[in-house]
Amino acid sequence: MTREMARLLISPSNAWPRLRQDYDHHPFAFLVPLLLLPLLPAACLFIGTTQVGWSLPGNDSVQHLSSGSALLLATMCYLGFVAGVVIMGLFVRWVLFRTPSRPSVPGSLTFTTAIAVPLMLAGIVALVPWRILLLLAAAAACAYSVRLLFTGLPLFMRMQERQTLFYAFCILLTLLTTAFIFIEFWGQSLAGSGEYLR
Repeated sequence: MTREMARLLISPSNAWPRLRQDYDHHPFAFLVPLLLLPLLPAACLFIGTTQVGWSLPGNDSVQHLSSGSALLLATMCYLGFVAGVVIMGLFVRWVLFRTPSRPSVPGSLTFTTAIAVPLMLAGIVALVPWRILLLLAAAAACAYSVRLLFTGLPLFMRMQERQTLFYAFCILLTLLTTAFIFIEFWGQSLAGSGEYLR
């Protein structure tokens, strides 16, 4: 299944049916990419905030996090990715509850794990935590994930294409709402983070 998820980055329309076939034979194969891929942005974030650092506008000094604070941030990043994929998987199942092709929990988690792959891979740029670079990478990854959502819903869920537009927009709205909740949570938990700098 990991190979098919990598093919999503090159040829999504060909990879989605193969991913569905893999899911039909091995419904819990999504656990490997779900648990391993979020380690990439977490590790890059740890290295970037402790070794490379960042500077704020109007201040030339480079800021670094202490190892303990960076480890906490990397752990939150990892748990945020895993929890986000699980929550979105449950929301996908809930949104599709009236369709004849309502997915099982492993099916919806496989689907959302595949959609989140570009976001997890974009975490590589956290090695160099410059805000503009992080924003550009996040925007590109989000755009590609939306493309995967719209191309994958009819192919992976085996729905008619004319039905999927409404459901895809519902899932996208749920995704945005969940993202804003996570951002608010992170903003509240990291408030007053000056004490974590070294």
